[in-house]
Amino acid sequence: MATSPAEAVGPAASTLAGAGPPLPAPSFPELCARYFEFVWKCARAFGSKSDEIDDVVQDVFLVVQRRHADLKDERLARSWIYSITRRVVSSQRRRRRAREAQVAPDVDSLTSSDQSPLAAVEHHREVRMLSALLDGLDERKRAVFVLSEILEMSGREIAETIGVPMNTVYSRLRAAREEFDAAAQRQRKSLERKRASGASDVFGVPRTRKPGDE
Repeated sequence: MATSPAEAVGPAASTLAGAGPPLPAPSFPELCARYFEFVWKCARAFGSKSDEIDDVVQDVFLVVQRRHADLKDERLARSWIYSITRRVVSSQRRRRRAREAQVAPDVDSLTSSDQSPLAAVEHHREVRMLSALLDGLDERKRAVFVLSEILEMSGREIAETIGVPMNTVYSRLRAAREEFDAAAQRQRKSLERKRASGASDVFGVPRTRKPGDE
C-alpha cells in the first residue's frame, strides 16, 4: 500500500496538514508550473550533473504524475515533491557511480568553447571535491545543509519541506557546517602539501622535474 504524503515527510508536515481541513491538491499541470524550478535546483544541489538535469527533472515529474492521487493536501505538496526528488536523484547518482567505476575519465569531454582544457579539468575537480565533501555528511545533515547553504531556504521553509521541528533543523545545520568546514580544511591542507611537493599536475600525472627546478 502506498505511503501517504504525511507519513512520508514526517511529523512537522503532518501537524501542518492537520491544522485545518485538507486543501485540495493542485492539478498535475499546476504542480509542474509551481515546482519545476524547485525540483531543478534540488537535483543540481544534490549532485546531478548539468547534462543529467533534464532527464532527472523529467523522471521526477513522471513519478509525480503517476502518484498524483497520493497527494491529499496542498500544504504537503512541496515536502512530497522534495521526497520524490531526493529518491530519483539518489538512484541516478548510484547508476552514474556504477558507470564511472567501469569507464576511465575522458578529458576531452570536459572541454567547452568557453574554457581551456586545463580550466575545464580544474573546474571538474572542484565540482567533484564539493560532491565528495557533501557525500561525507550523513543523509539528514546533508539535506539541511544543501537546502540552507545552496538553495538558501529559511529554517522554517526547511522544517516544512523535510518535516522536522525547526530546532532539529538548526541543530543538524550547525553540526553539518562544522563537519563540512573541517573536511574542507583537511582537503585544502592535503592539496597544499601536494602542490608544495610538486608531486603531480592537475591531471594527476606525476611531474618530471626539469633542470633548474627548485
